[in-house]
Amino acid sequence: MATQVDFIHVILKAAFFLCNQQNVIAPKKMLSGKRKQGFGGLQRRVRPRREEEEVEIDENLSSGPEEMDVEGDELSEDEDEEELEDDDEESDTAPPPKKPSIDISSVSFGALAKAQASMPASNRRRKRGAAGESSDQDSDSDSGPEEASNSRRSKSAADIAKRSSKHAPTEMSSKRQVSRKREVIAVPKREVRDPRFDPLSGPYDEAKARKAYSFLDEYRADEMKQLRTDIKKTKDATKKDEMKRLLLSMESKMKARQRKEREQELMTEHKRREKDLVKQGKQPFYLKRAEQKKRLLVDQFANMKKKQVDRTIERKRKKVVARERKELDQLQRRG
Repeated sequence: MATQVDFIHVILKAAFFLCNQQNVIAPKKMLSGKRKQGFGGLQRRVRPRREEEEVEIDENLSSGPEEMDVEGDELSEDEDEEELEDDDEESDTAPPPKKPSIDISSVSFGALAKAQASMPASNRRRKRGAAGESSDQDSDSDSGPEEASNSRRSKSAADIAKRSSKHAPTEMSSKRQVSRKREVIAVPKREVRDPRFDPLSGPYDEAKARKAYSFLDEYRADEMKQLRTDIKKTKDATKKDEMKRLLLSMESKMKARQRKEREQELMTEHKRREKDLVKQGKQPFYLKRAEQKKRLLVDQFANMKKKQVDRTIERKRKKVVARERKELDQLQRRG
């Protein structure tokens, strides 16, 4: 046992001597690498180099190399612990980061504006573009996937609609895929139709239509009667004027409708008379437009009193004079 203890002491002395001679302990610059490795270095075995000149080891002892391995492991563990302690001390003693010497809150807006104006235009544009991209990215990240997709669609549409100038036509991008659907045979569009005015239902007979919708005249007469009573009751001047205008329009339409009906009655009566004469073997007589108007005037004045006739004639004369004066003014302007 004594010889083994002495042998262990000799090995320890030799190991410490070799460590001091060959600088087995890593310098402080390599500590960062050791720190990154973590606890993996503790499992690594470090064997010191042996110098045959200084240390003489008995080769007959079989337990020698095994004990050297054990002692080497203990030494490497001690060295790693010392290195980790040194790293912790350095991190504790490291000076804190320096604060900026300029306080931005104390700088005025005028100075910032002057500094921005002194910057070249290219740098300002780059900064603005970077700020815009960052804001877009933030907004995209904050907003949901639907808003992001909508913004992409709007951007793509804006890129497509770009033009070289406002007078140039819009150019479609060749990267946009053309639809593969082609309309070979056009499908007829279904149109909304009114069967009353469909040619398949036969020719339009105005007399039958007027007779079928004669109840509308009664409705219009009731509306006019109600309007007259409302005009008498209302006290608001603007509403009363509007109602009077509406009543006058309805009365004029009714008179025009009655005049047209009277004209058609005269024409139907003339045609019936001519048919009877043709049956008797006489030649048919077709009325001209001027003759139709003359007969209408005769029929109109026949049912009027003398004062009404004079009033209508005076009104007609004034209309003719106003028309002639207007035509004369136009001729003078041209000449």
